[in-house]
Amino acid sequence: MRKLDVVATVMEAYRGAYSHFFDLVRLVWLPVLIYIVANIAQQEFMQAQMAALDPNADPMLAMAQTFTWPVVLLMLVALFTWPMIAVAWHRFVLLGDRGQSAVNFHFGRREAVFLLTSIFIALLNLPSLILIFTAAGVGEAGGAGIALILSVLAIVLLVAAAYYSIRLLLLLPAVAIGEPLNARYILDITRGNFWRLFGIHLLNALILIGISILVSFVAVIFLMVPGLEFLNYALQALVIIVYQITSVAILSIAYRDLSGMNAGYTPQADAADN
Repeated sequence: MRKLDVVATVMEAYRGAYSHFFDLVRLVWLPVLIYIVANIAQQEFMQAQMAALDPNADPMLAMAQTFTWPVVLLMLVALFTWPMIAVAWHRFVLLGDRGQSAVNFHFGRREAVFLLTSIFIALLNLPSLILIFTAAGVGEAGGAGIALILSVLAIVLLVAAAYYSIRLLLLLPAVAIGEPLNARYILDITRGNFWRLFGIHLLNALILIGISILVSFVAVIFLMVPGLEFLNYALQALVIIVYQITSVAILSIAYRDLSGMNAGYTPQADAADN
């Protein structure tokens, strides 16, 4: 059983992001540009909508007023451009694939499988969310005992979903490089590594929070200077790119190390044996 080195994995991801930043951006510059514009525009739309909301408004009505059609459209744009970016970056890290053209704007089978796999992992949380809303409705109707039971069950399912989601995230680099969609294989190679996998995401998040705080201070200075407001969007774009690159890189490195790619083994052969 291989064991993941948390600090080494995250540090390698950041060293790679620093060394190959421009290579990675140049590889999928058009999807990256569209993704960043969609994300920043979505945030601006949502902030404007939320600022106009009545604090005492019904939560469902507030949600409907926040997620207007421009916001939903921008979310869909980001949803379909992200697989193009992530697949290309996973292949760069794991296979050294630098693309075939100057404009790599392609949504094919790999990207579709990547997107569906991402949705599948996200849907692991759906049963617990359904139970949470059901418990809230039952509680309002006076069934306190049943609501408590449903709430406890929802928490159990939420913990289980988080546990398997973190382990199954390594499906993403696997399908990006053309490996079969084999959840059993991923659970096999991640056995005994849940806390290490959790640790790489936590450490990455803490580092990025520190970067975001630093960037926020710089952005405030730019916003105070007339004519430099556009630099705030440039800084936001930089943070988004760094976050996405390091998030992809730590998954790729974790998959490489746990699957044995760096030891001369081929994931296909291991998957076939399982």
